[in-house]
Amino acid sequence: MSESQVSGSSSELSLMARYYIRRLLHQRRDRLHLIAAPGRNLFATETANLNDVIEGLYLEEARIQQVVASLESYVKLHRQWVAQANTAAAVSLDLERQIFEMLGLRLAESLVQA
Repeated sequence: MSESQVSGSSSELSLMARYYIRRLLHQRRDRLHLIAAPGRNLFATETANLNDVIEGLYLEEARIQQVVASLESYVKLHRQWVAQANTAAAVSLDLERQIFEMLGLRLAESLVQA
């Protein structure tokens, strides 16, 4: 599957969600740790094909669709909370944590507790 394709399937992230998640991955790259099975060749980075990463992490089509729908929702919520600035810092950080964990990554504890 190519990320240059238009995301028309419910099992693919939208272009906006892919861009937004890549931006989060870039911002937190020094504080992310891989929690997926070692030895995998494909993991979430700011340059990875996120749809392929999701397909590699979740083998069942129904679960892939569920994860994609959740990620789309979390991205929308995160954008809204970030727009409200400091009043929502804890909520936006929790959403980031959930986004990253769905992609097989974990934020460093020091950032989560901050």
